[in-house]
Order: sequence, then C-alpha cells, then structure tokens
Amino acid sequence: MTVRKDILNLFQTDAHGFYKISDIQRRLQLDRKSRMEIQTILQELEQEGKIIHYKKHRYGLIEETNLVTGTISIAKKGFGFVRIEGKRDSDSQVRDVYINRRHLGGALHGDRVLARIVNESEDSTRQEGKVVKILQRAHREIVAQFYFEKKGGMAVPRDSRINRTIRIPKLDFRKELKNGIWVLIHITDFGDPQTPMLGEIKEILGGEKDPGIDILLIIRDYGVKPEFPENVLQEAEALPRILSQEDMENRKDFRGINTFTIDPETAKDFDDALSIETLENGRFRLGVHIADVAHYMRTKSAIDEEARARATSIYPVDRVIPMLPERLSNNLCSLRPNEDRLCMSVIMDVDAEGNIHHSEFYNSIIHSRYRLNYTEAQSVLDHSDPWICAQYASIRKDLFALKEVSENLIRMRERKGALDLDVGETDVIFDSSGVAVDVRRHPRLQSHRIVEQCMILANEAVATKIHRLRIPSIYRIHEPPAQHKLHKLASFLAEYGIHLPLKRSITPQKLQDALAQIEDLGEAGPILRRVFLRSMMRAQYSHENKGHYGLASPCYTHFTSPIRRYPDLIVHRVLKDILSGKLKDPNQGEEWFELLPDWASHCTDQEQRSEAIERESTNIKGLEFMRQFLGFEFEGIISGVTNFGLFVELERYPIEGLVPVSSLGSDRFVFNESTLTLVGKKSGRKFRFGDPVNVMIERIDIFKQEMDLTLVE
Repeated sequence: MTVRKDILNLFQTDAHGFYKISDIQRRLQLDRKSRMEIQTILQELEQEGKIIHYKKHRYGLIEETNLVTGTISIAKKGFGFVRIEGKRDSDSQVRDVYINRRHLGGALHGDRVLARIVNESEDSTRQEGKVVKILQRAHREIVAQFYFEKKGGMAVPRDSRINRTIRIPKLDFRKELKNGIWVLIHITDFGDPQTPMLGEIKEILGGEKDPGIDILLIIRDYGVKPEFPENVLQEAEALPRILSQEDMENRKDFRGINTFTIDPETAKDFDDALSIETLENGRFRLGVHIADVAHYMRTKSAIDEEARARATSIYPVDRVIPMLPERLSNNLCSLRPNEDRLCMSVIMDVDAEGNIHHSEFYNSIIHSRYRLNYTEAQSVLDHSDPWICAQYASIRKDLFALKEVSENLIRMRERKGALDLDVGETDVIFDSSGVAVDVRRHPRLQSHRIVEQCMILANEAVATKIHRLRIPSIYRIHEPPAQHKLHKLASFLAEYGIHLPLKRSITPQKLQDALAQIEDLGEAGPILRRVFLRSMMRAQYSHENKGHYGLASPCYTHFTSPIRRYPDLIVHRVLKDILSGKLKDPNQGEEWFELLPDWASHCTDQEQRSEAIERESTNIKGLEFMRQFLGFEFEGIISGVTNFGLFVELERYPIEGLVPVSSLGSDRFVFNESTLTLVGKKSGRKFRFGDPVNVMIERIDIFKQEMDLTLVE
C-alpha cells in the first residue's frame, strides 16, 4: 500500500510530469527488484482510470489530458452521457460528456469508461466525446428473454438500454427452455459492438405469468442475489440468543426510563428508539438510542463482508432484501418492546431554539416500553382515537415534548437556510394475496417529522464529535448546487411568476422563498418541487466532511440505521473506538483513512442501485394495477415536457404516462429547453409543467414500464 501511495503522490505532486518505470524507481529511491511491483501498480492505476499509458512507456495523470473517466448512462434512443469522476467546473457541478451512439465503442449502460473529449460547446455544461476504452464492465450477468434458433439460441436483454442481443451457442437447460422464458445469462465475450455478445445461461428465472416474476427480473438484472450465502447464515445462527452479563458490562443503563419506537406500520426491524425528559431549566434531554449492531458483527467476519458488499437493505414494493440476516435484523438488533437490547445512545440537552448545549455518547442497554407506528403516534397528537390515546397514556407527555422539540428544530434549520425537498413517495397497496388494490401518495405526518428531526440531530452530534477529534470516518454530504443550474431553474420558475435573482448568487434563503411560493400553486406545487429537486446535487457518502447543503448542516453523517445501512455501522465502530480510547488521535486511524474513500464510493453506488430497484418495482406494480383502466379517462397534471412528448401524472393515482408528441395533432410542436414547454407553431398552443389535462389510457406494457396516453379535449 505504501509504494502505491508514494507512486500516486508522485504523479499528483508533479501533475504535468510523465514518468517511465525507471524514473519512478529513481525518484522514490527504489531498488531494481521493485520493477515488477511498480509495473503491477501502474497497471492497476491505469485500470482505475487514474493514469494513462502514453507512448515510449511513459505514464501520466489523466487529468492533464483531454481524457476523462466516468460511468456511462445510455438512453433508450442509443446515445449516452459519461458522468465524469472527480472533475468539476467552476460552479462545483459535475459535468457530463455527451456520447453519440456511433462513438460508444462497445460500451454498455453502466460501464466505467475512458472517454476523449472531441469538442466542447459554448454551453459550459455540455461536452461531446467518444469512448476510447472500457475500464470496467457493469454487466457480467444480464437478465434476458430467450428464443430458440437453428443453432443454439439468442436472448434480448430486459433493459432496453443494453441495445445488443446475446447469442447462446450451448444450451445447458434445453428441457426447461421455451420461447419467451426469462433467463440469467453470463456474458462470456462482449465481442464487436456490431455483433451479438456471446453468453451462457446460468439460471432459469421463469415465465411472464409466474407470480412475482416482474420484480424478480428487476432485482436480478441489477445484480442483486437476495439469498445470503450459507456461511453467513451459519455465522448468524451461531450468535448467542440471550444477553450475557458480559454483554451488559460497561454500559449505561437506560432501562429505567421511558423509551419507545415509532416506525412504519409494515416495519419488521426497529433500530431506533427515543426518550425525552423535561429539565428544570426548560430544556429537553433528548435520547436517541440506536441498535448496537457493531457489538455482534466482528470486522472481516462473513456477515461483515456480506453486509459491506450489499451496503444497504433494499425495499422493492412487495418484499425486503435485508443487508443483515434475519437473525440480526429482526431479532438480536431489533429494539422490540419489553425486551432488553444493547444500544449506542446519544443524549442531548436541547433548548427552545433547537441548539444542543451538552451531548454525551454511550454504549448502553435499554428496555423499550412501546412499539408505535406513525399513524398511532399521530392519533395521540391529534386526540383523534380515544382507544389509542388510552393505550399510550403513559407516554403522552413524552410525545408532546418530542413534538415541541421537533418544531423548534425545524424553525432552527429554516433560519439557517435548510430546504424542505420532500416530494412525497408513492405507495402501492396490496391485498392479502399480494394483488395491488390501490396506488396513492404516501402521507407525510407530523409523527414522521418528529422522528426525522431527532435522527438528524443525533447524526449531527455524532459527526461533530468525530470531526472535532479529526478521526477518519464517513460523512453524509450534500454539496451546494451549481449556480448555472440555479439560474436555469430561475428562468423556468419565472414562467410561474416565481422570482429568483438572476444577476447574483442565489442563496438558500432565496430558495426557501421560492419553495414557499411553489406551495401556493396548489396542485402544480408537487410537480414543480420535483423540478426544483433536479437542480440540486445528490447526497452521497464521503470520507471528507463537506457539509450538508439541504439540511444547512456544516457536519453530518449517518449513524441511526446500522441494521440497513453499512455507513452507519462504520460510524458506530469509529465512535466505539473513540469511547474505548482506541482512537485518541488521527494517526491511529490511518489504516481506516486509506479504505474509507473506496467504501464511501461503494456505499453511494449501492444506495443509488437500491433506489433504482425500488423506483422500478413501484412503477411496475402501479402499472399492473392501472391495467384494469385501459380506455378510461382521467384528470392529470403535466409532470414532464420533452421534445418527444408530455409526461402526465394522474391525479387519482400518482402514476405517470406519456402523451407522444405525434398524438397531439397535425400542428408542429417546438420544444423550448429553457422554459421546458412545447408550443404549437401554427396554433400557438402551449404545454408546460403543472398544467391540468384530461387523458385516456391507450396502452400499458408492464415489462417495459410504459403507459401511453392520449389527450382528451
């Protein structure tokens, strides 16, 4: 690791330098025997896209060339965009490189590539390039639909962005195969971009009418294997079933105070509990108690390695794919009521302004009194259900104290410039047999915000403690949006009478004002909030503290969900080492520091994969429910405008469909990118975000996740 680090430092110190292996040996004072090691390291760095091999056996940094590395996203129409790694413009906004379909160089959707910028447009956010090398394939296994041929078979990938077929010379599952069946294929040769790839069938997934096949295809196509390896399950089963005296030693005992959990109705694991006490000085002593997963998981154990690979639990609409085996997630580490459980606790004294005056961190033990769901907690706050109010009478004061604390915290964050970017989630409701019976927007209750604000405060407190000690850790960061994107947003919002200053920097306070005005637009408000959200950077994990723009927090991490997020488990381990005295200064965490950047990047990637699976699964089940309404008319709101048509979200059911521009009549419609509108050249008819329309459902293709609509005049 030291030689690799020294070589990379050499390139970064002299960014314009080009070195042969002999130059590196001389500069780093390495002997001749090190030549093979240096060559291996250089090949690794080249494969990672950090350096490039030039002519005459010289190596140099990619950043000093017109070459960039990044992940390519390919649209259904065949062109692609490369999201550049680590390169930002003057507004700190990652720049994308447009790749014409002729210049993909055999790259498939999701591949990590090396691309050459061939021209840069006047628009600073748009560059064009061509793929010159594929650094890492995203898809070694692909879900596809199988068909017999004269010799062997062929398959069409489920993901239409992978626009190449796969030839299968050898049929190992001939008796089980039939035309149209879904299979998992291992790619043996990616071949020439103009010819089919070669592959072999690894698994038969099922036919189109098999129960649950639609969601299974999504899961497997994203490379997720829901089942845990046998050695992981065996290791989990070997864990002790009851707490021993040794487990409870050196822990703060909170079993004598009221603690309780508030979770969704369908939750199976409960990793956070709350407690609150009103102090004589008028402040509140807020306790956030998080399941001590780290106590049961040794680093580098089979469970730990599997958890790090998964990095997050995944919640498709009809199932759960947990990060940890059920033995841990639903049992030992689940803060079930009336059972002693090991925790890590953050105790904070909070004043009426939302400021923390004192905080303490403990390895602890708790005994949760109640398990509430969000609806029950809201019923107590609203006095809407006498039976529920009576059931939770002993913690009624606690719930109202938490309500007061959360309201204080919300006001404090608003003063600092925090942005409420919640756009609501879509819920698909199933009957007992697993059939979708309704699709609706998930309500956002005050009880949700209570838990949310308490968790945010605990995350901040832990992050601040670790950061002040300069101990390497993982942070949850959300970088400021690029000003040029905000100015585009300002031009768009001007169409709706919402003013943002164009001649100077747009501050969080100005964005708050704009969000408040959007709320006043009624039914169009939620749609415009999504446009607003797209102008923001995405939150991610990082080994560097860069603050959280959306929360107006200078120092933030994820600590409160170690059952379902691996970064939280990392933070727990760091905090445990601090509390035990193992980490007293930054130098003791040097080994961590070298691993954290890759772990942070991996966790971000897995989180985004999880979100994509959840989004697609919700869409598929929503469309499955809507299929009964083919030919029906609905009121809707325009939720997207493109050069090829209008996306419309139905008002009764929050499902989105497309009105193709070809169905809008004989008039020629022109797309205005700055205002995101379609305008008829002859008629002057204008379509824009948030406009109400009436539509009829023409066609639904569940597997392609498409719903075609036509306007009803």
